[in-house]
Amino acid sequence: MTIDGRIELALPDLVRDELQRVLTSKLGFDEQHARAASTLLTGIATLRPGPPRSIEAITGDPADDAILACAVEAGVDVLATGDRRHLLPLGEHRGVRLLTPQATLAELRARD
Repeated sequence: MTIDGRIELALPDLVRDELQRVLTSKLGFDEQHARAASTLLTGIATLRPGPPRSIEAITGDPADDAILACAVEAGVDVLATGDRRHLLPLGEHRGVRLLTPQATLAELRARD
């Protein structure tokens, strides 16, 4: 989300916990490095929304559905994700654009 041209990181606990799980189980981070990444993001997050009130079955993966619901409920503009299987194919959902981190950064650079 951007406010006055600034990037605002929304990081619900549910998303932080899923990121930490993916870092260890899928990307091979050890627990210490996954916790360090989680702590770093928690420290820079400007918004800490609570869990979503409802979760729609959209993606075929309950964890990804929960992340998508968090993004929608938080009112973010972009959900940056590397999930090419469940999230990125959606392109957009309820006003939330789903972009790779690289595409997100490219858009931000283009604004300068």
